[in-house]
Amino acid sequence: MARVRRLLAAAALLAPMAATAQMPPPPHAALPVATTRFDPRTLPAPDRVRALLDHSAAAQIAELRARGMGVGARGQINPNWISATFLIGLGRLVRVSDASGGRQYLRDVAEHYNFGLLGAWSPRNMLDADNLAMGAVYQELHAHSGEAGEIAPLRQRLDYNLPYLARTPVPRKLVWWWADALFMAPPVLARMSAQTGDPAYLRAMDVQWWRNHDRLWAAEHGLFWRDERFPVRRTRNGKPVIWARGNGWVVAGTARVLESMPADFASRPRYVALFRTMMASLARLQRPDGLWTTSLLDPDDPAGPETTGSAFFTYAMAWGINHGILDSATYRPLVLRAWAALADKVQPNGLLGFAQRAGDQPEPSTASDHALYGTGGLLLAGLEVMDLGKPVTALPLAEPTPDPPGPLRLPMARRDAPVGATPAQLAAHARYQAERQAMIDLGYDPNVDGR
Repeated sequence: MARVRRLLAAAALLAPMAATAQMPPPPHAALPVATTRFDPRTLPAPDRVRALLDHSAAAQIAELRARGMGVGARGQINPNWISATFLIGLGRLVRVSDASGGRQYLRDVAEHYNFGLLGAWSPRNMLDADNLAMGAVYQELHAHSGEAGEIAPLRQRLDYNLPYLARTPVPRKLVWWWADALFMAPPVLARMSAQTGDPAYLRAMDVQWWRNHDRLWAAEHGLFWRDERFPVRRTRNGKPVIWARGNGWVVAGTARVLESMPADFASRPRYVALFRTMMASLARLQRPDGLWTTSLLDPDDPAGPETTGSAFFTYAMAWGINHGILDSATYRPLVLRAWAALADKVQPNGLLGFAQRAGDQPEPSTASDHALYGTGGLLLAGLEVMDLGKPVTALPLAEPTPDPPGPLRLPMARRDAPVGATPAQLAAHARYQAERQAMIDLGYDPNVDGR
């Protein structure tokens, strides 16, 4: 077990490098330039948006499959927040289109890691919100399969977190001490309450959310500091350091929490008010080209576009319109400009460029900078843009309709008799099949024999 812990620790340390490693992707059909060109003045055809999302998702999956899966290996997918953000977007995409092969890829990843989470090597890491983000992927798979075992490890981890999230009196150090945490853990807790009917997860989430807010809210800017180090920091031009992606995590996390939060939850109006305040602040800071700079209050340090924060802002704005929280007449023009600019930054390899590398503050990026969370943000944004022409959808959202039951899965897979087999081989096959059938006939199955 000690060796496993060391390997998992190595995986977490290597994860930021893995997400942004500048390794060439495997051969993939080049993206036609016309696919990424959208008129910022008109509502895009949903089929065109979906085609771009399918292509980008397929390109990302092809790159990841070429690298394989393995704990601690550079550039490979693992259960950290970086991978989770892509898989969260992919899970939403395959609800409407599986042209990318994403449905199978999601299951392949989840089963490779046995629906497990990082962080078991210490209490601090058991509480780390980044290590809970992958839970959203397992919840999406569980919603389709109905298999309780797919969220059992996650629920156990969340149960460990609950007393710390609502601990009284309020500790000097918070569990969720940085802005990014509001994307990683709160939606998982909110959805766990929705999926299990147990309100304890949502209540604990609510307590810790507002403790984070009270420490990091920059009231004069209507946005979040990344963490408690930043209120006193200034850019080279003497302006406050308000990080785009940090605030992107917050607005995207708020949207995802509201999707699972009951309409009559006591503090729900506070989440809606916070969301509207942040959207109004971000609307004033949008660049003429439709994107946002990585340092929101200083467009010159560093200069240039940044797509990961922009993707989450685009997602949240479009989401707010689609669910009646934001005024369409005010925000739709901003969303259309943002989507056109964002799509234009998808590179010929199908991946979103100008994705700032993993970090905690504004840094410059280039066209060749790609990241899994960038692709995930693009997928989330595009899916909401696709729905802009539809009627408003009420909240909370219902869970997806479960898939029809699939074939019975056992540790011993079903095998056909080998072609041209010898009598000895046929006898071995018959013994194998008989042992497999014994599992079915003699083993207790709650789905069949009662719970």
